[in-house]
Amino acid sequence: MRNLVDFENPRIIELNDGLYGASFFLMKLLPARFILERAVEQRALKIGASICDSSSGNFGLALAMLAAQHGYKLTLVSDPSLDRHLHTRLAQLNVHVDVVSKPARGGGFQQARSERLNRYLREIPGSYWPAPHSNPDNPLAYAKLAELLIDRVGKIDCLVGPVGSGGSMCGTSRYLRVPFPGLHTIGIDSPKSVLFGQLSGKRQLSGLERSIIPSNINHSHFDEVHWLTQAEAFHATHRLHRDYGLFMGPTGGAAYRVANWWSQRNPGKKVVAIFPDEGHRYIETVYNEDWLRSVPGWRESLREQPVPVAAPTGELTGWSYFAWGRRTLDQVLASAMEYAPLRSSFENRLPPQSIKQKRPSGAMHLKPITPPSEGCGARLIALSRFDDAAVIHLKLDPEQEQFVDPLEVVFSDLRNSSWPECEHPFSIVVRDEAVGFFVLREKMALPEWAPPDVITLHSLRVGSTHQRSGYGEAAMRLAVQWVLVNRPAVACLLLAANVRNLTARNVYLRSGFCDTGATYCGPVGTQNILKYIFDSE
Repeated sequence: MRNLVDFENPRIIELNDGLYGASFFLMKLLPARFILERAVEQRALKIGASICDSSSGNFGLALAMLAAQHGYKLTLVSDPSLDRHLHTRLAQLNVHVDVVSKPARGGGFQQARSERLNRYLREIPGSYWPAPHSNPDNPLAYAKLAELLIDRVGKIDCLVGPVGSGGSMCGTSRYLRVPFPGLHTIGIDSPKSVLFGQLSGKRQLSGLERSIIPSNINHSHFDEVHWLTQAEAFHATHRLHRDYGLFMGPTGGAAYRVANWWSQRNPGKKVVAIFPDEGHRYIETVYNEDWLRSVPGWRESLREQPVPVAAPTGELTGWSYFAWGRRTLDQVLASAMEYAPLRSSFENRLPPQSIKQKRPSGAMHLKPITPPSEGCGARLIALSRFDDAAVIHLKLDPEQEQFVDPLEVVFSDLRNSSWPECEHPFSIVVRDEAVGFFVLREKMALPEWAPPDVITLHSLRVGSTHQRSGYGEAAMRLAVQWVLVNRPAVACLLLAANVRNLTARNVYLRSGFCDTGATYCGPVGTQNILKYIFDSE
């Protein structure tokens, strides 16, 4: 699949002394080509087969170009953010484009697209899903970029780029740190994107905002994170074009703005900014003065310097940055919370009446609902959708983080749910200390892969300091017990386990779950559907 290989390499341009731009025609050609090549080698993609994916941007275009070159059929699931010119181009490349019209209740349009994609994968025999958000071949593809940068630039002190699927920044920084372990990595995001701890909100900047965290993002690669508004990114894009003649997309403009700032503060250092695509897609938007007048903040004065923030979770109104410090997302969110992690322990010792009387508006309301589980003394505490402080201290080992949404995201979805009465969050408590967490969903809150007459289990986690103590299996027993007592008419408890998460799968099987043989292709990869059937006993 090397017919387009010359298009996947960037031009390396020195903009100022020590400031370089890696200017791509279409960066996504690099991981798309590598992923498809590997799939052919592994016989996961057959000649002339159908490729199915969810995309509203450049990865979909890259797949379309490769599919046209090599005789594959392509189905893309997108959403209303797909611009009409790209839609037209995809249609001319014989791509079947399915645009979902409504966001999902949890996970927004990305979750809605994932659910629609899963249907196509079930219905089209032999179809292949590249899964760029979870496929490890995505970041692996960028070893080629790291090698090129070393060859052209030499020693690199700082790498700056936008973060979407996590492939380019995590993959490139990983390989650059082999010869340059002190490499300073700066990721760029936009406000109201959940990738680095913001609450999900209305889309601002195409290519950056996300409502689901891809498992290919390794947060511990980043030293700093910067957030730019769309007006700030668009102004920087115009400046990059005006001053250097580089006609790039808005994420490239955002990368230039941050890299130029870092370069000015660190004379004598070499910094590389990644510019993922050219500006042709954005002629009627980013490069259209009439359209720009409708952009909030376009005519206002903008920040010349980023404002440091103490935590990544607050409201951001302009260019801001946070010293991430190569930590995991859970570590950052836990340190950002202004509370004592075990604040709930004292309240758990009080009678329920005392808790109710002392509870202010929005505070925690913790109510024991099951007797202790045999063996380890674990019991369930029902949480409200505002009680994240009771469990936010539950950190996971790095290899487990990729399979579970951060608790900040889980509670954000709970607070924004259209059916709060159908979603039940619980903490698993041992000796008045929360050691684990999960959510049960029913009725209108059930996921797409579940039939209507079941209950499903989600977001199970046991804190890393409490693992290998039997609390995972205790959580399963407590979940089963809750269903038996509170929903006796329900015949089955279901959950989805990532096929790569063998540790969790073994816990589920030891707890009495069995594999249904069904799979679900979600935003973090393929998952097996497991079930626990309640018998007459």
